[in-house]
Amino acid sequence: MERAGPWLAIPWDPAVIYHVFANRKNIGDWLCARAMQSLLDQPVVELMCDEPFVADTLARLSAAGPEDLVLIGGGGLLMDYFQPFWVGFEPLSRRLPFCLWGVGCCDMKRVDSAVDADLIARIVRRSRLCVVRDQLTRESLRGCDIPEPVRCPSITAVTARPLGHGVLHVDCLDNVGEPVYETMNAVASGFAADTGRPFQRINNRIKKADEQALMAMLDDYAQADVILTGRLHGCIIGLAMGRRVLAVSGDWKIESFMRAAGLQDWVLGLPEAHLIAGRLRALDRQRTPVAFLEAAREANRAVAQTVRDLAGAPRTATRRA
Repeated sequence: MERAGPWLAIPWDPAVIYHVFANRKNIGDWLCARAMQSLLDQPVVELMCDEPFVADTLARLSAAGPEDLVLIGGGGLLMDYFQPFWVGFEPLSRRLPFCLWGVGCCDMKRVDSAVDADLIARIVRRSRLCVVRDQLTRESLRGCDIPEPVRCPSITAVTARPLGHGVLHVDCLDNVGEPVYETMNAVASGFAADTGRPFQRINNRIKKADEQALMAMLDDYAQADVILTGRLHGCIIGLAMGRRVLAVSGDWKIESFMRAAGLQDWVLGLPEAHLIAGRLRALDRQRTPVAFLEAAREANRAVAQTVRDLAGAPRTATRRA
């Protein structure tokens, strides 16, 4: 079943909506999935495509039929780590109706993280709907005729909160490397001490995948007014909450997001870690991109409506696999 156009809506009444996302341990992935489900406002069966769950997820999807709908996203699923899922899903994509929403590629600077581009292109062309989260991903799929990107759905799950007073380092050791990580931590903690702010470091991962742990980590963001991050969702959550954000990027997806937000001057490359202290001192000049955030929320609401139109009225209760 080839997709005639990126926004083609052929409604039917699915027995089950399967929602496939990465995991519940990375708050960026989980927050994005929760946001999509909230916007969709339909019961779903949750399945995960993180490596330990791939076999079970593919087995569950293999039992699905043409009356069902598979929703995949969001998060950085277009990378080599998730290739086992895509390899297993490719034959299923020939017979199952499915949508992709909020997905993005990871283009790491220190290692090759590319997924098989031909494999992904074949899958995307069969989708009923494909909405990616950034221009970086759209350009990687330029032969697939997909619409303009819509920013990560997680933006809709976070709203402005009263400004805290603290410095939060959202670390990503694997992406930035140990020397840059150590510099970020030292400079951020020193800046906090110099300005009379508390300092905290998190990595957006929770040991226990429950709502209380997720909310506690969002509270860490709320308690800060300055965020130094090596993670994309450090940018997304921080800006959506109304914090000032400085990013140090080991993955080009960060530049793509911050450029779209009009904040490209607040991203440093890995060789520019020596500039962190000066940029932190200048952060009071940064303004929250309110119009950008609201446009992202509105665009995601529109995507949700399109998915609802595709899905019709599901008849199942929400369950987790």
